[in-house]
Amino acid sequence: MTFSAKKIAKMGVLTALPIVLKIPIFQIPNVEFFSFVVFTAGFLLGAIEGAIVGTLSMTIYTIVNPYGPPPIPVGIAQVVSMALIGISGGILFHLIYLRRIEKINITIMAVMGTAGFLLTLVYDILTNLGVVVVAGEFVPVMIAGIPFALLHLLSNTIIFMVLSPVIFRLAKLEKRGEFA
Repeated sequence: MTFSAKKIAKMGVLTALPIVLKIPIFQIPNVEFFSFVVFTAGFLLGAIEGAIVGTLSMTIYTIVNPYGPPPIPVGIAQVVSMALIGISGGILFHLIYLRRIEKINITIMAVMGTAGFLLTLVYDILTNLGVVVVAGEFVPVMIAGIPFALLHLLSNTIIFMVLSPVIFRLAKLEKRGEFA
């Protein structure tokens, strides 16, 4: 598989963007645009490209995180989760465009919100399991993670729903070759 210079440039921008967007809202726990941008990378560029963007962006973020890098099992869970989110964006694009759905409506917004919810749930479960590996206690870790997971699930569901028109607009531009 080869990538054009243009596609590599887009992947580079989409790798940096979630890290940059995290900075202004860093103090708000579990509210992030990271997942949405990685999902968008898969949606616009393809599942493999989304996985690469997710892997690279989360790897970089875990290294430069102002709180310091997470324990290795948590970091691995974060990177794997973001790769899955990028892949999911590519898969959902094909499911939507195979049905020739090109206009945003409440159903599509609900589908996007559901995708955000489910992908965030997978992310939170995997990262909490990474914490379990480190802490050695399953039940207390999972219980302690509930409030954070609820905020994360709610915020990402809303972000995916509200910003779904952005993805569709970018997809139209990409389809016409106008997404520089």
